[in-house]
Amino acid sequence: MQELDEGDIVEAHDRKPTAGEIKERLKELRERKQKYEGYKKRLEETGENEISTTDPDARLMCNNNNNVDVSYNVQTTVDSKHKLIVDFKVTQKPNDLGELDNMALRAKKLFGGKDFEALADKGYYKAEDLKKCVENGITPYVTKQIYSNGTEDKDSSLELKKY
Repeated sequence: MQELDEGDIVEAHDRKPTAGEIKERLKELRERKQKYEGYKKRLEETGENEISTTDPDARLMCNNNNNVDVSYNVQTTVDSKHKLIVDFKVTQKPNDLGELDNMALRAKKLFGGKDFEALADKGYYKAEDLKKCVENGITPYVTKQIYSNGTEDKDSSLELKKY
C-alpha cells in the first residue's frame, strides 16, 4: 500500500504538457504518418513487399549465420587463369537461382563468344538455367542441388551435372 501511495504522490507532481507541446507532438505524429503512408504507396506502386529506409536498393537477405541483414546479392565472373573478377552484377534477389545462364552468357561475350565452361556452386542449380547454358554453347559444371522428399519441383529429379 505504501508503494501505491508513493506512486500517487509522484503522479500528483508530474507536469502536464502545455497546449503548445501537445500541438507540436501532434504535428510530429502527422508527419510520421504521412511518411509511412508514402512508404505504403510506394510499395503498392512498385509491387515490392519491403523497403529499406537506409539503402533503398538493398533488400532483407539471410546471411551465413541464419540471421537477416539488409544486403545485396552480387554475382561475379572470375577468369580461371588469372583469378581476376572480369564481370559483376548486383541484384536484389535473395539467392542465385536464375543467374547462371545470364552471367555465363555475359562471360561468353566478354571472352569473344567462343565455347567455354562455367563452374558454379549448388546455389545455381536450376535445370532451366543449365539447359540455356548448353543451348548457348556453354558447358556448365554445377553441384547437384539436394531437395527435400516432399518437393513438387519437377526439375528436382533431374540428374544434371554436365551436359
